[in-house]
Amino acid sequence: MSTEPSEPTSAQPIRRKPRRGDRFDVEIDVIDDRGRGVAAVGESRLRMRHANPGSTVTAEVLKRRGGRVEARVVQVLEPGPHVTAARCPHAGVCGGCALPTLEYGEQLSQKRGLVGRALAGSFEAAGLGEPPPVQDVEPATTLEGYRNKMDFTFGSRRYVLSEEPDGVDASFGLGLHAPGLFSKVLDVERCAIAFDGSDGIRNTVRELALEAGLAPWDLRAHEGLLRHLVVRRGVRTGETMVDLVTSERAAELIDPLVATLLERHPDITTVVQNVTQRAATVAYGEEEHILHGPGTIDEVLCGKRFRISADSFFQTNTEQAERLFEIVAEEARVEPGQRLFDVFCGAGTIGLAIAPEGVELVGFESAPSSIRDARQNAARNGREDAVFHEGDVLETIRLESESRRPDVLVVDPPRAGLHPKVPAQLIELGADRIVFVSCNPTSGARDVAALCAGGYEVTAVRPVDLFPHTPHVEVVFTLERRA
Repeated sequence: MSTEPSEPTSAQPIRRKPRRGDRFDVEIDVIDDRGRGVAAVGESRLRMRHANPGSTVTAEVLKRRGGRVEARVVQVLEPGPHVTAARCPHAGVCGGCALPTLEYGEQLSQKRGLVGRALAGSFEAAGLGEPPPVQDVEPATTLEGYRNKMDFTFGSRRYVLSEEPDGVDASFGLGLHAPGLFSKVLDVERCAIAFDGSDGIRNTVRELALEAGLAPWDLRAHEGLLRHLVVRRGVRTGETMVDLVTSERAAELIDPLVATLLERHPDITTVVQNVTQRAATVAYGEEEHILHGPGTIDEVLCGKRFRISADSFFQTNTEQAERLFEIVAEEARVEPGQRLFDVFCGAGTIGLAIAPEGVELVGFESAPSSIRDARQNAARNGREDAVFHEGDVLETIRLESESRRPDVLVVDPPRAGLHPKVPAQLIELGADRIVFVSCNPTSGARDVAALCAGGYEVTAVRPVDLFPHTPHVEVVFTLERRA
């Protein structure tokens, strides 16, 4: 098939939908929720990586699905007004940061636009009329080294850079996936957004694993020993965890590596090994072995101390998470004597952080490990009166609300959002106020629209940036029950 452009530029009349191999000179308008630049060609929208809003590029079509067209940047004709120098040597080839050369003020503007467009689409689909206004995105105060957790992947197929010499060994990699190439791992030497010290730990583990001849995981053959390296830091406590995810215990291989790692990095306070035989590439295990220290680390947020285990969910930007919780508290306005339901409470961080003494705090979560952590965190912070329910969230909420309805709901669902049955049940609870925290503007806007269709009104939309240089943004939606 010929790849010669049949319509060289978008300035020419568009007589048909773009096809593979077509090339167009286009101006990038916005980013989408994956950080790709979006440009209009007729009624179609071209989406491409490494294309900053305001820039003009030559784009080549890769494939089309309806009006959504995937393309690649062939040449940057005009970089535009928002380009800045990349902070990381892996910019452009690493999948960790989608916006490494976009000026930070424009990142915030684009994230606000993502939230606004998501709300507009969801409200229109629900027949709700004009969506509520979106406030400016709360900026991060730290743009580098902000992540307190990094999940690095071992792989038997290393992504070889074009500038590397021929014949380089590509049989072992430890780092992050290259965009669109999930079977290959980019060997990361320095990560600009990871906490200080994580680079040294990762690079030492790589060196020791290569010296010992330990086999990385092969995604296709489903074999190999080393699968993931997860490093976590309690930013306020200085405690550091290393979690090695492997396919088997292999103590005779893993324990010597860990001993040498601890000699070289005495700041590591605990080491955990998780063993999994699952084909899925997730950094969790069916069995956990504590190889050094207590198996947990502590972090402090909003004056409360939280314990984090290897499989605990915890916000990965400590400083901005604290600001996020402050905003949730401002919007919840929960007072002593009131009842607060913390739905999808995880380890109890939001509820414990925002509920003052005298508030009846009830949390709901399906994961046993999260509920265990929530109960321990409540006890450690003098909130033995808090109640955390483990099990099906819909069922436990129904049973708990029979005794007394909540005054305020805090809802913090996973990225996919609420199950279709959940909004109706939340509406039935009759809370005066719902504070909905979403890490995905698309699913968050959809769920908020469903709550509005059932009798609530959005009074505030407050985005918070926890992840600079990526398209991700947290949003706090405040909903009040209409009289």
